[in-house]
Amino acid sequence: MKPTPPPLPKNQLPQPRKLPVQARSRALVDAIAEACQRILDKEGEEALTVNRIAEVSGATVGSIYQYFPNKESMIAAVFERVLDQESEQLHRMREQMRDLPLDAILRQVFANMIRVELQLHRLSRAFHARYRSALHLGLWHAPQANAQEFINTTWLVLLQMHEAQVQTEHPQLAAYLLGKGMREVIHNAVQDMPEQVQSAEFLDALMAMAMACIRTGRGPRS
Repeated sequence: MKPTPPPLPKNQLPQPRKLPVQARSRALVDAIAEACQRILDKEGEEALTVNRIAEVSGATVGSIYQYFPNKESMIAAVFERVLDQESEQLHRMREQMRDLPLDAILRQVFANMIRVELQLHRLSRAFHARYRSALHLGLWHAPQANAQEFINTTWLVLLQMHEAQVQTEHPQLAAYLLGKGMREVIHNAVQDMPEQVQSAEFLDALMAMAMACIRTGRGPRS
């Protein structure tokens, strides 16, 4: 029997009490999630109470608890909304980057990762830290079963497509460092020093590390 693959990241987040089925209930849940996002954006996590959500969304307290058992499940709904939107934007961005040189692609990818991580961090620092492995934009709605498969089918393929610009005898290691290591650096930096992460110097430092990963060894691979 084949082993069951690990669940996709979305399934690792706190789940609602039940999923809406009818159009009216879906609209209600959307309104609740939108209200949660507005409160987190404008007032902060401390203001995210059931009474405040009811006030902003127009839903009753009872209907909110009908779908969301606790505060974490409400925040999860907001993060899912954000990642759904960012996943669509990432797909469009990948299409637009097809003809760019490797260094330009990396700079855009890292800048986008910084922007998304900062957005999630600002919504809820604690939630962003607690569910870091589940909040992987590249894996969101992706067919890959885990992070390593994602690295092999995206980052490694990217290096293979730009082989002339890659000077390392260990492309799989370089792909791992780009796909796993750089994400960890960005996530931790957003948690520890969010103001500095927004600087041009931080992105330049990421690019220097990335280029060091792909320009080690004796020269271009034959």
